[in-house]
Amino acid sequence: MMAQYQRILYLQRPVSNRHPMAVERRAKQFAPFAALKGFEETIREKEYIYEKKRVLPEEKNNDLDMKLKILKPGMEIQAEYFEENEKRPGYGQYHTVRGRVDFYDPAVYLRIGNVEINIHNLYDLSGDNFEVLELPC
Repeated sequence: MMAQYQRILYLQRPVSNRHPMAVERRAKQFAPFAALKGFEETIREKEYIYEKKRVLPEEKNNDLDMKLKILKPGMEIQAEYFEENEKRPGYGQYHTVRGRVDFYDPAVYLRIGNVEINIHNLYDLSGDNFEVLELPC
C-alpha cells in the first residue's frame, strides 16, 4: 500500500490563489445561525435593574396635586416619573427629566421636550416655580 503513495508522499502542499478571509468577515457569515433565538435580547433585558412601582404616601400625593394645579405650559421644571416595562407589568424604572413644559393636560399627560409622561406615573415635580409650596425644614 505504501508503494501506491510513494510518488506523492513528499510533494509540497498546493497553494491556493484565493486570499484568506478576514476574521471579522468570517465571523459575520455564521451570525444568522444563532443557536438560541432571542437569547441576546433576553440577556440585554437582564442588564437593566427594574423595581416595583412605589406607592406615593398621602402627604407626597397631596403635595404633587398642589404642584399639578399651578403647572402651566412654558414652566421650567424637573419631573421624576415611572416607566413600566412592557414584559414585566408592575415593574419598571424611574427616570428624571428636566426642561420646559410643552403641553399639559391635567387628566392625561404632560410633555417635556420629546418625553410624554402619564400623570398617573408622576412621582415628583420640582423647580423654582414650586418653591412657594415647599415648607422650610
